[in-house]
Amino acid sequence: MDNQKLTATQLTILHYLYRFRFLTSLQLQKLLSHKNIRLTNYHLQLLTSKNYLGKHYTRSLGLANLPAVYFLTSASIQALEDQDGIDKRALKRIYREKIRSQQFISHTSFLAEYYLFLRNESEKSKHNLHFFTKTDLLAHPYILHPLPDAYFARVDLAGITKRYFVEIVEDSSPRFALRKRVQEYCDYIDDGKFEEATSHPFPAILFICPGIGSLIYLKKHLARIYEETSIDQIDIYLATREGAFSGSWEKVEAEDE
Repeated sequence: MDNQKLTATQLTILHYLYRFRFLTSLQLQKLLSHKNIRLTNYHLQLLTSKNYLGKHYTRSLGLANLPAVYFLTSASIQALEDQDGIDKRALKRIYREKIRSQQFISHTSFLAEYYLFLRNESEKSKHNLHFFTKTDLLAHPYILHPLPDAYFARVDLAGITKRYFVEIVEDSSPRFALRKRVQEYCDYIDDGKFEEATSHPFPAILFICPGIGSLIYLKKHLARIYEETSIDQIDIYLATREGAFSGSWEKVEAEDE
């Protein structure tokens, strides 16, 4: 199977994995809008057999087998390097994908699940969704570095656009790292780079926390510094991972006197 013989569906699979890094077969089925998982698996098996893809899978005694998680391998580089929208800096990391940590894989897989949720919700509400992963954002040098996990914009039927940065917090994130990330956003707001480059107002920030403990800490920290920093100029919302899907967002406001 050389590059010329890759089907449109197979190239689309490579593109999704380029953007999201790690995806399960079930996520790819949804992304491709396949009615039957067997069709998705057919393409995945062909791509894996020709070393375009690698996969991790978990089999645990007493537990149902989890869906395989797929990632790009070295043969995919040649297939992708001349495609539109591909950043060659991102292709170099493909050599290291097979040794990524389980936390990293879970992190990227969660982002894909959140994207699927947003896509479904946008279709139901007739919003246009524009979603950029961290890989997509490499092409936009005015975006905050280190890059957010995602940036997306939703346009409603009246043409009103709402924009968001997404930050996924990990259980292992130390508190000083959370404070540092908040400060990076404060500095980014102050320099006005986003507004200058896009002519759009600064996006709201969505912090998605692993549990209620990190959410409470982050909310208290943000409230404490709210009126002393630039974050009082923007909207910031917090939710647990479960809350992000149920719409249980908490807006950050100044600390009560």
